Amino acid sequence: MSEKSVSQEHLQSQLHAAIVERIISGDLSAGQRLVEEELAQTYNVSRTPVREVLFALQKDGLVERVKNQGAKVVSFTADDVEEVFDVRQALECFCIPCVIRTVKLNDLLELEHRIEALDQGTGPKWSEKQAAVDMDLHALIKNGSRNRRLIASVDRLSLLLHSLQLAGYRNEEHVRQSAREHLEIIRALLRRDADLAKQSLADHIENGKRHTLELFFARCNASKALS
Repeated sequence: MSEKSVSQEHLQSQLHAAIVERIISGDLSAGQRLVEEELAQTYNVSRTPVREVLFALQKDGLVERVKNQGAKVVSFTADDVEEVFDVRQALECFCIPCVIRTVKLNDLLELEHRIEALDQGTGPKWSEKQAAVDMDLHALIKNGSRNRRLIASVDRLSLLLHSLQLAGYRNEEHVRQSAREHLEIIRALLRRDADLAKQSLADHIENGKRHTLELFFARCNASKALS
């Protein structure tokens, strides 16, 4: 992948996360129009990445397109958050038996080393690196399934999940807890212990869901208090 493509993907990911956070917080309310030009000006980007993000949000069910009215925000509830994480848990845990057989030790050791190297870190850049490890570990599990339909299903959720999780990565204690859980998953995979790896992964995703829901309710309550 070219440097330009990586930069474009990073920009789209950041923009997606920013808009998802505003929808979840209620800053962008259900039924509110999303105008490409206005969003481009707000985030100081061209209309092209805005358009791509709106299409992604439409696939996620957070945005709908109405004839002659453009894009509008769809209500996003706690039930939606639960569904996204529950689908992820079901799909990724299903991958584990195949991953146990096919994953390369070097890939697992590299991830383990990256987490250990970040052990005493702090700050936004450190959180970004931890988030990158998170994405790489879940991608390794997904791709290790060698099931192209399953991979496509997870990919459809990936950008939304990443956006939901980025909000949680502002809390350093949550980041450290996630890192410990990542190590548990990796070390279970290194031991080729499918049952432990599956349970560690399920617990990790469940904890991520719980933390995201806590943030969701906190923001909803804060939004109501300001209104």
